[in-house]
Amino acid sequence: MNIDFSLAPWGMTFAAAMFVIGNGVWMNRLARNSAWMGWIMWTLSAIVVLVAAAAIEQQLGNGEGIWASLTSVNAENHWIVVTLYALISIPGAASILFRQPVGWTRLAALATVIIVLIPLGSQLQDPNDPRLALSLGITSAACALIWLWSKLLDCEPEHVRKTVPVEEMDQ
Repeated sequence: MNIDFSLAPWGMTFAAAMFVIGNGVWMNRLARNSAWMGWIMWTLSAIVVLVAAAAIEQQLGNGEGIWASLTSVNAENHWIVVTLYALISIPGAASILFRQPVGWTRLAALATVIIVLIPLGSQLQDPNDPRLALSLGITSAACALIWLWSKLLDCEPEHVRKTVPVEEMDQ
């Protein structure tokens, strides 16, 4: 199998962008206050990511139009993109849906980006270049974007008490 490793930076950058967008759609006031808004934004962003993947494939591939890339590609490729997008969106989505504080949400997203993106260059198994510097650079940029996004747009969850404390039950 002949692999063109010169396109690896595009794939690594796209994976980081998917991570930032996938978690970013959850880490904001709208998703914190209403879970259905989070789901709507995530679904719309998944469509945008799918179109962006087709555009990148068109740019790096055979040069046909985006519509041709979206319709002629094996459906399995689209399924893989959406599934990977769903998987890397889990830290932000789970933290918001389980009403975790902003600090824990930020920690979940940043820890996951570090665990996933740092070894990404060596996982490509390029015999000439492990791409560690590129992996560290992309990881640093993704961490900075996630932190900035969280700092600017996220808010603490509204806690709705669903049980009555024992002291109030005795009265």
